[in-house]
Amino acid sequence: FVLLLVIVSTAYAESPNTMIYKADKALAENPNDAKAYYNRGTAYLSLEQYDAAITNFTKSISLEPKAPDSYFNRGLTYRLQKKNTEALADFSKAIEIFADNWAYYYERCNARIVTSDFAGAVADGSEMVRLAPKEANSYFMRGLAKYLGGDPDAGLADAEKALELKSWHPEALRLKTEILEKKK
Repeated sequence: FVLLLVIVSTAYAESPNTMIYKADKALAENPNDAKAYYNRGTAYLSLEQYDAAITNFTKSISLEPKAPDSYFNRGLTYRLQKKNTEALADFSKAIEIFADNWAYYYERCNARIVTSDFAGAVADGSEMVRLAPKEANSYFMRGLAKYLGGDPDAGLADAEKALELKSWHPEALRLKTEILEKKK
């Protein structure tokens, strides 16, 4: 299943190289600028320079430990490196700081599915449904976790709800089709 990747950034309109240049300039003036490290980490993440991204997010966190997006993006970076234990810890920390961000639960749910923690993924899926009840991906992810965790009927119900909200949701359609095929 193809899953959504969300990168939280305040500077979408700028190229990664421009973001790095501006961050370097800001850090030359103030080496303790957590936002500059965060922006540079985001740029390195978009350039797929994962070690540099982690270094910058880690520095941002050390300067501003209550910034959930730094944990979230470092978690994304870890997940891209297939370091799911580290990713789960960072997504959990982001949620601990700010529990009302749907994307934090989405990515933790995704990481939990990859690590076969289906009960945890279902719990995250339920939280996504609570936070974003009109978001088809909330139901899809919870349905996928239920299905993979051994409850195909509940997985099918969530896949159908996702399709009710977004009829052209390809992953939900694939999930529904797979469940129905296995029921034959």
